[in-house]
Amino acid sequence: MTILKKTTALSTLALALAACGDDVAEDPVVGSEMADVETAATAEYDPMTRDYALSDDAQTRRDAFDADAFRSEYDGYRDEVAAEQIANADEAATAADMSEDERSEMEAASQERDADTNMRRRQNMTWGYLDRNDDDQLSVAEYAIWAIPLDPQHEALNDQGEPELKAETINKAADSFFYYDTDGDTYLDRREFTSARRGENFDS
Repeated sequence: MTILKKTTALSTLALALAACGDDVAEDPVVGSEMADVETAATAEYDPMTRDYALSDDAQTRRDAFDADAFRSEYDGYRDEVAAEQIANADEAATAADMSEDERSEMEAASQERDADTNMRRRQNMTWGYLDRNDDDQLSVAEYAIWAIPLDPQHEALNDQGEPELKAETINKAADSFFYYDTDGDTYLDRREFTSARRGENFDS
C-alpha cells in the first residue's frame, strides 16, 4: 500500500513538472508591427510569381485602377527611399522605454540595403517603412514598394532614358493588391497585408 502511494505521488509530481515545462510563447497580435516582422522572417512571399483570380467586385475595383496616378505616387516614394540613409542600431535605439514595434523597426532599418536602389530587402520592409504617409493603410503604390522587385533596371526606359516600370509589372502588382483587398476599400490594412505577405490563397 505504501509503495502504491509513493508511485502515485511520483507520477503526479512528474506530470506537474512536465506541465511546468510547457511554456507556450504567445503569438504576436496579427496586424502588429512585430507580427509583420515575424511573418517576413519566416514566410516571405513574392507576389509577382502567380496569377490572381479576382472576384467580380475586386475586378470592378481593379478596372478603375489609374496606372498613371500609380506611377506618379510610386515614383515619388521610390525617390524618398533613395534619399534615406541606413539607420544605425546603437545602444540608444534599444533603450528600455522603446516598444517591441520600435525595436523591430530599428533592427530592420539597420540591415543592409540594396546597393543600387537603397531599398530595404523585402524581408526587412516593415509596416512603418511601407506606410509612407502614416495613415495606417497601404495604397497600391505603397504596397508596390514591397511587391515589385527592388531593381527596375530590367524594365523599360522612358523618354529620358531612365528605367520605368513596364505595364505588365504594374498590372501584376495591381492584381495582387486587389486580390488581398478583401474588404473592398481600395487599401490594405495590416491584416490584409499580412495575408499578402504570407501568400495566402483565397481561390475556392
